[in-house]
Amino acid sequence: MMQPRNLLLALVPPLCWGTGFTLTKPAVSHFQPLFLMFLVYAAIAAVMVVTLRAWPRTPWYKLFLIAACSVTIQGALLFTAIAHVDVTTASLVLQTQVPIAIVLGWLLLGEALNARKIIGTAIALTGVAIVIGLPEQKPPFLPVLAIIGAGAVWALGQVLTRLWSVDTGLMVLKANALFGVPQLLLATLLIERGQWQSLVTAGAREWFYLAFVGMIGFYVAYVAWFTLLKRVRVDEATPFVLLMTPIGVLTAVIWLGEQLQLPQVVGGAILLLGLAVVSGLVKVPGLRRN
Repeated sequence: MMQPRNLLLALVPPLCWGTGFTLTKPAVSHFQPLFLMFLVYAAIAAVMVVTLRAWPRTPWYKLFLIAACSVTIQGALLFTAIAHVDVTTASLVLQTQVPIAIVLGWLLLGEALNARKIIGTAIALTGVAIVIGLPEQKPPFLPVLAIIGAGAVWALGQVLTRLWSVDTGLMVLKANALFGVPQLLLATLLIERGQWQSLVTAGAREWFYLAFVGMIGFYVAYVAWFTLLKRVRVDEATPFVLLMTPIGVLTAVIWLGEQLQLPQVVGGAILLLGLAVVSGLVKVPGLRRN
């Protein structure tokens, strides 16, 4: 049973990610995806250097790989894809990262993988298939594939954090920012164009989106998340990510005016059911709760 303080801490990241993910959509319509990530992590790095004087104790090459997975590759795939997919669909498809993280936790950390988790994963993937395949206006295949890839890379980054890091949650965030910034800078300079133009033409609304995504969707969310990962197992923490889905969908409908289709509702419900089974919140008849 998770301690109450850890339970409250576990609720913070999905709330921040869900709302921040929604506002990422209008943000990347103005700022290029990798450049937006660079701005966010450059600001986080600056804040962390000033407020947190200590330096990471985890070996630099491990931090480089963690940052590449958790920041650069994941951000490149996800933020590029979200420009072409509704936030509601993206929020649902992205939750494939939960069963992927649990499987990677089993492979790399030796965490338990039992029948309940296998059944729950199968149910969750069925929900994802419905979301992708049944709506009248099907989402484009390549962006959806990129979102799944982003979830998988992010999951790997979290497992590597649990496996390799010897630092606190704040220090992990500082390391991700410090190692992610040069990676993101190189990537945006090589791939994207018009970065300076996006800065000089940004209005109050664009700066608000950028600030919200950076402060709430990244800084607050990841301080809470990495702190949680130092306290509990990956398979205990990752099921809380499923709360990002209803929060992201609700804010997308309210803020962006997106319309839900019936297959999205049905597929999303099946997806959440599968994740609830994976996390042990829903019992499977005939199976022991383990």
